[in-house]
Amino acid sequence: MSAIFIKNIVPKLEKASFSDAELKAVIQILELINVTENNVYKKSLSNSNLKEVQADFSSKVSQQIYFHPELYKDEAAGIELVASWLPLIENGFYPNEKSVLKLLDFLYFNLTYFQSSTTSEVIKAQIFQILKILVQSKSQASLTVARFLLERIFDIRDVLNSDFLIQNCIKYDILNSYTVVNQDQTISTHPFQIDDNFILYFFENDWHHFITSLHQILPVGRIGSLTAYDLMGPWFSNELALFYQNNTESCLYAINALKERLIFTEAKSVELLNIKTSDNFYPLVHFIGNKVWDAGDVLLFNNRDKNIPQNQLDYCYLKFLDWLLIDGGSNFNTEAFKNHGIKILSENTAEALPLQCIPFWFNKCHPKAGQRHQIEVYNTLFGNLLLENQTDRLPTMRFQNEAFQVTGAFLINDVFQTSEIFKSWLQDFIKLGIISPLNQFLVRTFHDAQEELLNLYNAEQQEFLQLYLLEMAHSARDTSDEITKQNLPLIVKSLSILCFDPGNFTRVNEIWGLKNIDNCVKKSCNDFAKSHYINENRPLNLNIIQAWFNYLGDFYYSSKKEAIWIADAFSTQGVRAAQYFNAHDENVSFFIDRAINHITSFHKKCKHREAENQIAGEIAALIELFLSDFLGALNAENLNTNTLQFLKKYSQNDTSSFVHQTRLLPIIDKLYQHHFKDVLKEETNVFIKHHITTTVAIETASINPEYVDILLQNLENYSAEGICDTKILEVFNRDIVAFKSFLKQDDTGIETRFTQALYMTLLDVNLAPGTTLENYGTLSKSLFVHLVKGTKMAGSYAMGLKAMIKSGVYPENVATVLSQVVEDLKS
Repeated sequence: MSAIFIKNIVPKLEKASFSDAELKAVIQILELINVTENNVYKKSLSNSNLKEVQADFSSKVSQQIYFHPELYKDEAAGIELVASWLPLIENGFYPNEKSVLKLLDFLYFNLTYFQSSTTSEVIKAQIFQILKILVQSKSQASLTVARFLLERIFDIRDVLNSDFLIQNCIKYDILNSYTVVNQDQTISTHPFQIDDNFILYFFENDWHHFITSLHQILPVGRIGSLTAYDLMGPWFSNELALFYQNNTESCLYAINALKERLIFTEAKSVELLNIKTSDNFYPLVHFIGNKVWDAGDVLLFNNRDKNIPQNQLDYCYLKFLDWLLIDGGSNFNTEAFKNHGIKILSENTAEALPLQCIPFWFNKCHPKAGQRHQIEVYNTLFGNLLLENQTDRLPTMRFQNEAFQVTGAFLINDVFQTSEIFKSWLQDFIKLGIISPLNQFLVRTFHDAQEELLNLYNAEQQEFLQLYLLEMAHSARDTSDEITKQNLPLIVKSLSILCFDPGNFTRVNEIWGLKNIDNCVKKSCNDFAKSHYINENRPLNLNIIQAWFNYLGDFYYSSKKEAIWIADAFSTQGVRAAQYFNAHDENVSFFIDRAINHITSFHKKCKHREAENQIAGEIAALIELFLSDFLGALNAENLNTNTLQFLKKYSQNDTSSFVHQTRLLPIIDKLYQHHFKDVLKEETNVFIKHHITTTVAIETASINPEYVDILLQNLENYSAEGICDTKILEVFNRDIVAFKSFLKQDDTGIETRFTQALYMTLLDVNLAPGTTLENYGTLSKSLFVHLVKGTKMAGSYAMGLKAMIKSGVYPENVATVLSQVVEDLKS
């Protein structure tokens, strides 16, 4: 305990003036301050009544302990006196109202001295501890001291003393709660919160008085130091937000005060800016969205709570865009935009931004805008917002205070609105290339519109749009792989829609050629070309069929990597092509002759290479399939004799290897017989005549050209003429060595004809085991094995026969024969 308390106060305590209960309180105080040698204390100990009474720290006792105006006349003595109260107040001995008022009066006039270096930090700490205890005590002192502190804090005429109290109230957490002694002497405790009770007890129940005081003190304070705002931040409440909601004019003053605070104290003010009502309404942020913006509004909005409902922010974003547009966009060059405006955009997502950002972006970054730095900044900002993570979709944005899925058709109709000047408008963007975010967004726009493009633009506009998209595609060669892979597929898709009508194969080939830019569109480009060159929903014409045959060369020389749709054309369109020629009024035999010659020339190339090149064999098989389908469905009248003679000769050529084509060879023979039936009949009559005169002689004769011809005619015509000469087959089987020797010396291709004819007998169900002609079939099979076994064609025949057996199309007796031939060729 300080000497001044012991010297100046304790001696004045008079036992006679106190009741027993009050005297007991005095004794407790003396014990607390360790003063037990004075007369009051000693005399009181002999009072036996004190043991039975409850101590009463009455107003009288409090006044004798605390009320000593004469000591306050000296600043140092007064400060020391107040500091000496700490142990008493800590133990609940609170001063009466008169003493508190005198204390506060002393502090008011001596705050400057109190905060000077003359007063030790220990004394200062003790006094603020006393103030804290009093404010938070359940006594009349609480409200009195709290009012004093708030009055001094809000008194901006005395900035230094106000700041001193603010710093220490924050440091010692003094203004945390307060109590009120009600008229019925009950005590109610309240937290420091700006509500109706706060306004009642501290601002005479006048909300406007408080709001005015609050706005005045907001900009006041030292840069880098805590201010009244920091003190009151925890006090902001739903009730304060509700007042602002119901008093728009006060919102304006609050916004202006917050701007001054940001400018003069360089301190953020998010707590007040982001106050909200109990139903989650943010009145100050809402107010910002309904006023014309200046740089301060940009600063404030950038400090908004990031959890504010989106529908309360929509108008703020629109005001922000308006701010960027005024005065020719000069606000772009301000510190407000550089430090805060960019963050408003960059620290956001497309879902939070108004759809109006799109026309704003295109306006500011138009090729003719001419401000390079501005274009770079806006392209970066909006490119990140509207392009990244959107894949092939347009973003969801805000429109008319709701979430809105942006569509290509909407942008074309309602945002860009360029129908009347479409060509000139789009022309400006071409030179920028696909590297420009604007063009990337346009590509997404057109892609999203899909088939609606055909209704949104007339034929002339569609044509120019195709040219624009082609330019964008080709410009992808000069940009990053990421941009290419994101945009090229969308371009090809849009072009596929725009170039849907048939006929313009120059444009079709231009679009198809985009596959060479990047593999990401190879399949879609090929599919597009296929849809035009092979489309069963559209009528055929000579140009399309001619294209099939022309692109066969690309297909062949690229080893099936180019014009890959040729595989589908040759595997599915043979019958359709034949039907087209069958229905044609004009003579098409010359065209067909040239086409067949062209096709077989590639077939011949493939057969030469198939042993070492699997792909060549696959292309040969496709050609054979097409010829089978085509010739099988073609009217014989559409073929001239030259074509048939060529096919007949080619099918008998060693290199053609049509021998496996069980469908194709009979078709060729049938067509040949149709055109050359008189010649064949003549040959057959000669054969029959020969057959009659040589049947006996041949059994003893040697192999010669005449007999070889007889056997060949029989094998090729037995089915049509009904003559199956087993005797001549027996002779050739018996004298197989001489027969092979004869064939080896022949250079007319007769060996191939024999092999093909014998091969066909293997597949004839009328010659199979169990039939009346079984013997003829058995002899033919034996002669086939003799001729083929050990030759370079043996493996191919065996493979072909296996495939036929596996197909299941032949009856069991034929399949048995084929299986035996396979085994014989292997052994």
